[in-house]
Amino acid sequence: MSDIDSAVNCAIKHIGIATYSSGKIFEYLARKGFDEDICNKAVAHLVSTGYIDDIKASRKVLFNRSGKKQESRNYIYNRLIAAGIAPDCADEVLSTLDSDEVTCLAMIKANYDSKESVSYEDCIKLAIRRGYTLEVARRSYDQWD
Repeated sequence: MSDIDSAVNCAIKHIGIATYSSGKIFEYLARKGFDEDICNKAVAHLVSTGYIDDIKASRKVLFNRSGKKQESRNYIYNRLIAAGIAPDCADEVLSTLDSDEVTCLAMIKANYDSKESVSYEDCIKLAIRRGYTLEVARRSYDQWD
């Protein structure tokens, strides 16, 4: 059995029925002692056979990032990269998401009942903590009925 086959088998045993990103499986194999070239080849094989699907893994990452926990596109991109999603897949996922203006307004509405229930400053601070620019936060607040 080749080193690549050993790495592929090791990864498959680790993945089981769960969903992992290509980056996380690469890290796992590297921790198990496989060299970088073997890790790359094993991950490429698993991606090509559909065993690893970064788009599916990104949905898992984004599942909890809507409604009250909504974040800006930039924050989401960074979260995807940190989760081991390949940059081209992260870009593809981002292209399907609503604009920051739309998601910021949705996040505000999900967190507060009405403009009367929160101060302007608190609303803007929340949006900025979630990665939205001051301009986007202000426009979203102004659009809020």
